[in-house]
Amino acid sequence: MRPMLLIVLAAIAGIVCVNGFFTVAETQQAMVLTLGKVDRVVAEPGLNFKMPFYQQVIYFDKRILETDSDPEEVQSVDKKRVVVDSFTRWRIVDAEAFYKAVRNQSTAVNRIDTIVNSNIRRVVARETLEELVSGERTRLMEEIQKESGKQAGPLGIEIVDVRIKRADLPQANASAVFQRMRTEREKEAKEIRANGAEEAQKIRADANKQRTILLAEAERDAQKLRGEGEAKSIKITGEAFSKDSSFYSFLRSLEAYTESLKSGTTMVLDSSVEFMDVFSGK
Repeated sequence: MRPMLLIVLAAIAGIVCVNGFFTVAETQQAMVLTLGKVDRVVAEPGLNFKMPFYQQVIYFDKRILETDSDPEEVQSVDKKRVVVDSFTRWRIVDAEAFYKAVRNQSTAVNRIDTIVNSNIRRVVARETLEELVSGERTRLMEEIQKESGKQAGPLGIEIVDVRIKRADLPQANASAVFQRMRTEREKEAKEIRANGAEEAQKIRADANKQRTILLAEAERDAQKLRGEGEAKSIKITGEAFSKDSSFYSFLRSLEAYTESLKSGTTMVLDSSVEFMDVFSGK
């Protein structure tokens, strides 16, 4: 009987050890339940004891968790439909409140999505599309995080951060907006080209005007110079004629011969003709 008793006692001791001791990792926190009611929360890592079969242990993560919400379509204050894609970083700070409110992490994720999406719709509804895609987005995210944190606090949850990954127009709206933007840019391009053509025409007209003026002034100056040259020529010729009329007559005759007696020219004249006096020695 004694060996059998020892075996039974050893078995009982083994069962007590297996069911009575539990370990808590550094990334975990444990909750000890007594007949379904919260007895205590163990937040420090290490080996702990519970009453076998009478108490049970539930583990929760102590780390910061991340929930990636599905893209949601909301309406801005300027009546633009916007698809907002966001994610939330959170952690369990009160395991007892968390257990009583949501029981498990899956339910907590659904509650967080509901809270955050509700605040996103509320905040976006009073902002313009331009503010959502500009530097104002940081301010909006901080406001969403603050309001979501207040609502998630009673659940034993701390909202660490809320981030809007993107805020885009729905595909149908985006196509219409892009088409309108393209039309506006094309209109601006046409106006710029028209203004450029008008300016080019003005420049060409001014250049033609300047060209005409320059040519007229050049012709005027040329006529003036030619007149002055002819006047000087006549003056010089007159002075030469007054000094030696026969030499002047001789030069004029040579010029006449040069013009008349060109290569291939044949002339038959009587020797008594005055035109040939230079050759006859008269």
